[in-house]
Amino acid sequence: MFNKVLVATDGSDNALAATKYALNLKRHRPEAKIILINVYRIPNLREYDVNVSVEGAFRKRGEEVVNEAAALFEKENFSVEKVCVPGDPAEVICRYAREQECDHIIIGATGQNRLGALLFGSVARKVTLMADRPVILICSSC
Repeated sequence: MFNKVLVATDGSDNALAATKYALNLKRHRPEAKIILINVYRIPNLREYDVNVSVEGAFRKRGEEVVNEAAALFEKENFSVEKVCVPGDPAEVICRYAREQECDHIIIGATGQNRLGALLFGSVARKVTLMADRPVILICSSC
């Protein structure tokens, strides 16, 4: 129970709320390991050289997002693991949680209504459907 928690972050307000939720959890369970993950999707581009520079830009932004989230923990002298990888966000989050044997996933919800989620989908929705462990959805604006 809350021994190893994966926190997905994309820099959104809801992801920040999820990070703060995980920070509060860490305050109450200092022995819990927190892993912050950002999964960035690379657009499918035909020219290799362009794709390399685009991937670098996405990776750099993903690392910034993870570092910003980690700063909240580090400010209170808590250590966190930081992960930034390319791929389909929902698939990678679920696979990473399984491979690392995380007992929970914390993710910010998009705040979309059901129709919006059905039409456009959301990473949080897909994670709740695909995950084989508990998922905690956090929504700061719902």
